[in-house]
Amino acid sequence: MKILTLCHPTQGGSGVIASELAMALAEKGHEIHLLSTDRPFRLREDSFVRFHQTPVVDYPLFARPPDDLCLANKIADIVDQEGIEIVHAHYAIPHAVGAILARILLGSRELKVLTTLHGTDIMLVGVRPELRRICDWALQESDATTAVSSWLAELTQVDFPRLKRPRVIHNFVDGTRFHAQGRSPLPSDGRYRLLHASNFRTIKRCGDVIRIFAGIRAVHPGTVLTLLGDGPELEATLELARELGVADALEWKGVIPSVSTQYRESHLLLLPSEYESCSLVSIEALATGTPVIATAAGGIREVVTQDVGHLAEVGDIDGMVHAALQLLGDPVAWQTCSELGQARAKGHFSLDRALSLYQDCYDRILLPGAKPHVDREEA
Repeated sequence: MKILTLCHPTQGGSGVIASELAMALAEKGHEIHLLSTDRPFRLREDSFVRFHQTPVVDYPLFARPPDDLCLANKIADIVDQEGIEIVHAHYAIPHAVGAILARILLGSRELKVLTTLHGTDIMLVGVRPELRRICDWALQESDATTAVSSWLAELTQVDFPRLKRPRVIHNFVDGTRFHAQGRSPLPSDGRYRLLHASNFRTIKRCGDVIRIFAGIRAVHPGTVLTLLGDGPELEATLELARELGVADALEWKGVIPSVSTQYRESHLLLLPSEYESCSLVSIEALATGTPVIATAAGGIREVVTQDVGHLAEVGDIDGMVHAALQLLGDPVAWQTCSELGQARAKGHFSLDRALSLYQDCYDRILLPGAKPHVDREEA
């Protein structure tokens, strides 16, 4: 197959999943192109994926560059030049819209469009009054839609009732890189390592991360916290750490392409988010044997179960501190969580499983006379 992947280049889950899927498909022998405003940080230089960059038009007439139009035009160019059969748009706005516009430009329905919904593209962007109508149009015009969790699929049906239920294909992890071999055992001296990885947006509740960390450190003063990622709430997060007197035990490493070692060196992942569509960082943590302390909000309940960590209500800092202390204080329980997490990641969120499901989507929409919007769930 000849597939063009569209995604954002930043550290959010949509760009990571798009890059990982593109590389895996290329390894299988498919001709894979990827278009983004910049090279995604998880897209390896040695991969077989052909990267294309969206051009930017800078002209005094425009208060802002017409990025969406440039995207549609570039998609049409690549499709025409490379004989692309399928455009896989990760994120409804602007990628699904750009793909449909490109198909109109080319004047042919032979080009197929698969749109994968990742969460905020629907919940925060697509439902805005300024964008709802065009988002709904792009989803209706897509040959198939998928969502990264059952929770998101159901929410999409509520927000866009004309759309059939998207097919559910959960986020995934490459077990050849995210595994527990060589991971750090639970220390007996109380010098625990905690981890938080995110794009530091408001919905991640990064302040709660610091408060949970402070609560654990009050009992185990040798505990340290590593922060991975970057975003608008980072400075406020670091400032709160200074106010609570735990900044000296905190390490911010920014956005790094290889994070599996950070997981293996950590003993708990802290993820007190307002909600998660399908927490990729939780899947990566489980695969490396790191138990997860998270909130029972949104699609995260499809990833984290109480036997591989702990789920609490949003904002229940005391409850998450208590659960973390219990788990860290019980080596047998921690080891059980670690092993069950590895098994869950391998059984439910493997790259091979997701790759097979996405390939099935491609095959279905390429069939002559295929009807749009595959309406089938993969649990």
